[in-house]
Amino acid sequence: MKNNTFEVKLENLKKNVAARESTRVVKLPFWAEIKRGTPNSFLRSALFSAIQSKDRVLVKDAIIFSQQGIKVTFTGEQLNQEDLTLWEALVHFYKDNPLGNEVEFTSYKLLKLQDLGTGGIDQQRLYAGIKRLAACLVEITHDGRKFFDSLVKSGRLDEASTVYRLELSTKLIQLFGDDQWTAVDWQQRLELRCKPLAQFLHAYYSSHKTPYPVSIEFLQQLTGSRNAQTASFKRQVCTALDVLVAIGFLQDYSVVDGSVSVRRITILLKQ
Repeated sequence: MKNNTFEVKLENLKKNVAARESTRVVKLPFWAEIKRGTPNSFLRSALFSAIQSKDRVLVKDAIIFSQQGIKVTFTGEQLNQEDLTLWEALVHFYKDNPLGNEVEFTSYKLLKLQDLGTGGIDQQRLYAGIKRLAACLVEITHDGRKFFDSLVKSGRLDEASTVYRLELSTKLIQLFGDDQWTAVDWQQRLELRCKPLAQFLHAYYSSHKTPYPVSIEFLQQLTGSRNAQTASFKRQVCTALDVLVAIGFLQDYSVVDGSVSVRRITILLKQ
């Protein structure tokens, strides 16, 4: 009888915990309107690579190269910096809304938020991008936290009004632990459109308060570059870093004996 009573109490406790979890409001941390909150696991791995959209391929259970301490496995159509910009824009709509709820917005608003055109082709690309984020499966382990889900949980589109209703998983909060995310300067990112390597390096170095030197070979793998020639990739990196200096993100940089060192102008990661 005692065992039965204990089992009943345990079962009731489990039900109560499950009920509380189902009603718990999960919201993203705060970031300023001029910023975009992004998990460091996105910025310090090749999950959103610096490849051109035409170079995407389908992969299954692929282990994505990442900085030490982060493990990423991916299934789906390869993602690039365009996808990261889209994802950051989508998540920004959730800034003041609970994860797991549907958020409604027009395609026009989402495209303008990314400083894109709003014509028919732009609408088609937007829809394709949202489907790509919904169709992928990402597994990320970072500092003891684990995320396992798609980057867009579900969505609906009213084709007549072009109104989207999208839902992001509450599990995303696992990627936004203390010191696991960065507030990326949105205007600077938009200035770098069509420069995927510069966008990648801007995002990567944004996630480091004081960036430490890394090798050209490390950046080659981290960016997912298709350029197998180290010397050629080094030139591409230098060109991208020149752009980051020009927009006021970097103070300066140097490449000595294959090691890349940069100095940031600002050290404020979250504001």
